[in-house]
Amino acid sequence: MNHSSIFGVLLALCLLSSATLAAEVSGLYEAEMQVPDQTRSERGLAMSAALAEVVTKVSGRRDARLQPKVAQAIRRPAQLLQQYRYRALPEDVRRELMPGDDPQLVFFHFDKKAVDRLLRESGLPVWGATRPAVLAWLAVEDAGRRYLLSADSPDALRLVVEREAKRRGLSLLLPLLDLQDQRQVSFADVWGRFRDPVLQASQRYRPEAVLMGRLLRTPGGEWQADWWIVEGKDSERWRANGVLPVEVVEEGMAGAVSWLAQRYAPLGGGSEAGHLRVTVGEVRSLADFARVEGYLRSLQQVAHVRVHQLQAGRVDFGLALQGSPEGVAQTIALGRVLTPAASGNEPAGAGTAAVLPIDSQHYLLRH
Repeated sequence: MNHSSIFGVLLALCLLSSATLAAEVSGLYEAEMQVPDQTRSERGLAMSAALAEVVTKVSGRRDARLQPKVAQAIRRPAQLLQQYRYRALPEDVRRELMPGDDPQLVFFHFDKKAVDRLLRESGLPVWGATRPAVLAWLAVEDAGRRYLLSADSPDALRLVVEREAKRRGLSLLLPLLDLQDQRQVSFADVWGRFRDPVLQASQRYRPEAVLMGRLLRTPGGEWQADWWIVEGKDSERWRANGVLPVEVVEEGMAGAVSWLAQRYAPLGGGSEAGHLRVTVGEVRSLADFARVEGYLRSLQQVAHVRVHQLQAGRVDFGLALQGSPEGVAQTIALGRVLTPAASGNEPAGAGTAAVLPIDSQHYLLRH
């Protein structure tokens, strides 16, 4: 079989590639708002708020809604809307309503292509659904009670954390806090921001980043929070204050997304396409090739994938990008399908891709 025939077979097999194992954030182009009734005016206000939430999620930028073109679109959100529908509030919430009140939830779904085009024309990045998984260790002190928040905690604060993470497009998970976790990390470790035991306990979850939060309800009833996110050797800290716990949680989730977006969806791409050359080793079969090529095509910032060269166990790809090479390189280095490779084709530690030439990246296929 000649080279062109092999190339044709490989391209055909690409159509059969399976979904990747990377963390996928759903609902980026959706938002749900509470409205007092189904009048057109209330729906219009809710639609504008929903679009503002969507552009924030997709771009990863808190100030995205302030860009002139985006702000104009938010004032006329129907032009980007695909569908909307109403639903009743949950029964436990309805029981607390005053007689005669009938608030509802309205769900909005916006056109992906239109939103992406709006962001790019505004010089903002489009951060795809493949995002780093973040493990959150949250230490809470409330009215003398001290505890760590777990994945199955009945505490209402857990629902607030999960809701705000979803609103921000953050792929967040909470620890199990089973016996294994309890042997490795304590409330004091998280409260005191002792990095080593927390990161050691986090290894079983294989997150790309670890978020630590210290949430305190003061004697006056207000909330204070200290946040710290760590990815590899890099980290960032910030603080938040609020009357309600949702205020400090929202600031925690927003801060984490903003910091990650600077790494995975940096500014500067705009509507101008970039290019990235990607070499992938450990490609041992046609099925391996289909998996790699399908994965690269699935990345939202990749507009086109071209095969430059086929060699024994290695494929060179050329990627045409809608955005910056830095953001795409960070995303494909998350480690679910491709592992960054150092010189000599040996697997490298986390962060290796960031120090290689940004226009030429080398990875190994994970088996």
